Amino acid sequence: MAHEKVWDSCFLQDLSNVAYVTLHLPGSDEHPDPLAQTVNFAKRYSYVLPANLLGSIQDINVDEYPDYMYHTYKGSVKPLSQSKDLFFAKNGLLVVSGAMFDLLQAFNIGASRLRHVLLRKHDQKTPLEGRWYFLHIRENRNCLIPERSTGVERTRAADRWDVKPDSWSRDPNETFQFCVAPTAAADLDLWYDSRARSVLFFSERLKEAIERAGLSFKSGNDFRACKVV
Repeated sequence: MAHEKVWDSCFLQDLSNVAYVTLHLPGSDEHPDPLAQTVNFAKRYSYVLPANLLGSIQDINVDEYPDYMYHTYKGSVKPLSQSKDLFFAKNGLLVVSGAMFDLLQAFNIGASRLRHVLLRKHDQKTPLEGRWYFLHIRENRNCLIPERSTGVERTRAADRWDVKPDSWSRDPNETFQFCVAPTAAADLDLWYDSRARSVLFFSERLKEAIERAGLSFKSGNDFRACKVV
């Protein structure tokens, strides 16, 4: 059944949502070129696979997922809990709190995955308290109708659109709005549309559950109502 209401968030474009933690990849300590390994992982992570390509060579296997994360800088003493319940770490990798993980269990995230990651100090040995999960969103649905949306601009790439957060508007009274066809998302509660850069889409039920539970993004929730057709 198609969603009657859909919400988007441009929080991925807000650098205040970055937490200074680094996710450690399995085998990186023995890898001949750990930087190349990290770059390759981040590149594949940012490439949202169409449904018919899940499991292809470009996809990421579960055994490649980070095994722990650590504070990037030696002098970092700020508790990660201050980063709230959804943020992105180094290289744009998404992390959610234990509370957000628990909430998502009741919702349909399709082929997307969550993987528990331990938190350690900068020395990568000393464990720190907290329950955190690596989030890999693998659901890509073409729901955006760009020609009926405001705040989108075609990029040089074919069928790709830059999305403008409301803060980019020259008119303080203007708000941008996406127009979406929710049938493309079916009954999913969380997904990307790879044509819209750095945007997450949420179902009404997931958005309301996040707010009822008092959970938030690092910079605060910035849900925008989409126009559903």
